[in-house]
Amino acid sequence: MPYAENSVARRLMENDPEALGLVIRWISTALASPRFWLLRGEWPDLLQDVLARVVESLRSERFDASRDLRVYVQGIARFACLQALGDRSESVNRANPGDLPETGLPDPVKRLIDLQLVRRVLDLASEDCRELFRSYYFDGLSYEEIAVSLGIPVGTVKSRLFRCLESASQAFT
Repeated sequence: MPYAENSVARRLMENDPEALGLVIRWISTALASPRFWLLRGEWPDLLQDVLARVVESLRSERFDASRDLRVYVQGIARFACLQALGDRSESVNRANPGDLPETGLPDPVKRLIDLQLVRRVLDLASEDCRELFRSYYFDGLSYEEIAVSLGIPVGTVKSRLFRCLESASQAFT
């Protein structure tokens, strides 16, 4: 086995409960991202699917042990969520083209709940995060446009926005 003796990857392959718990927490963090809240009902299935993908990847030695396993696991989780969102939107479009999935709530009630959640996120966010959220989500600026306006590299904009979203997600858990 190419993984270091006491590494999380090796311990996971040896069915260590602590390593399994750690990997499950990493997966759960990615699943609970605000971006994937639509998938709440599918989280248990997605967790199992991602865990199976991670174990299979480790067994087939596709994971480079010199890299960060947490980042790798969360990348697999985000990819699985994006696939699930794509599958969901395709089935909605086939069933009712042009319609959104039924939430069970009247449209004005759903909008009010969404508005309250957005206000809460913005209230809890730092001033820098509020500025990024406004620029990206409300003003519709691209990463490049935000980078130019702030005078920072595009990668920095992406990582700051990701960290802001992660902190907003943690505020609700």
